[in-house]
Amino acid sequence: MMEHLTQILLLLGVAVAVVLIFQRLRIPTSLGYLLVGVILGPYTIGPAVYVPEFKTLAEFGVVFLLFTIGLNFSLPQLHALRHQVLGLGTGQVAFTTAIVGVIVWMIGLPAAAAFVIGAVFAQSSTTIIGSQLTEQGEENSHHGRFGLAMSVFQDITAVPFLVIIPVLSIPMSIDVLAGALGWAFTKAGIAFALLFIAGRWLLHPLFHIVAERRSAEVFTLAVLLVALLAAWITSNFGLSLAFGGFLAGMILV
Repeated sequence: MMEHLTQILLLLGVAVAVVLIFQRLRIPTSLGYLLVGVILGPYTIGPAVYVPEFKTLAEFGVVFLLFTIGLNFSLPQLHALRHQVLGLGTGQVAFTTAIVGVIVWMIGLPAAAAFVIGAVFAQSSTTIIGSQLTEQGEENSHHGRFGLAMSVFQDITAVPFLVIIPVLSIPMSIDVLAGALGWAFTKAGIAFALLFIAGRWLLHPLFHIVAERRSAEVFTLAVLLVALLAAWITSNFGLSLAFGGFLAGMILV
């Protein structure tokens, strides 16, 4: 216990120092947190922080952050951006995956490995983008909403990538692969439908009751329950925890 406490204090101390320096230099603090991970990681010279529970806490933090981001969106807003997001989002993911994949393949890597690297380059971090926009006060701007919507679309495209990548080393027909992709999209649709129904019929009345109580404690508990419940639902469908948190925040708007 004392060993973990020492590592926690070291982590917090380095984080505070780095963030203060980055703020003074007007550098995005999200990069500062990445630097803290590099400094205290196991692959660099110096002290290393390793607490197994940190990974779980970090995942919960991402869920709550995406829940907050989801509160800035609504279904009508996403519907209004559907042509831009679907068109540009699909083009960006496909173009980046193809270009990077071809370059890596020409260097000499196998086609399967080249595809994986290209798919990784096609993704971005909704967590970092959302945090940076919030820090700059641009989360509600047009370009901020559009950028977050594009990033969330990339998160959704990660689902078929996660289906494709494990089976690339196994001989498989096109029909079987198409079925696996179809099942992944079906699970995403079912998860969204469940959360949408729950949001309209259960969550709105719940938060109406919570608002009537005028209790910050009850409100905080309700938010924690809803965000983690949505993350649990999407996780059980083979999707990411963060995706569930985003859907819960979006449906509550």
